[in-house]
Amino acid sequence: MLKLLHRIRQLFRRRPPASDLTVIEYEAVSLIAYEGRAAYERAREQAEYCLSRGSETGCRFWSEVAVEVARRTGKVNTGRAKEQPR
Repeated sequence: MLKLLHRIRQLFRRRPPASDLTVIEYEAVSLIAYEGRAAYERAREQAEYCLSRGSETGCRFWSEVAVEVARRTGKVNTGRAKEQPR
């Protein structure tokens, strides 16, 4: 039974497919798939949350994800994609 649960858990665990995507690109694509139009805002929220918790690395990661989401969804021209979270 434990082996079955372990195998099911492995099937649902998020892992990047064997492709040329970077971790940031993979997260951006996943976020777009899960959140749709709200993906950019969600990535910015995550960056702000990490910053409020003192995680500079997390903030940087999610900020890069937000930029990648903006690039992939055509929001690059709005100028917001290059802003740092507050």
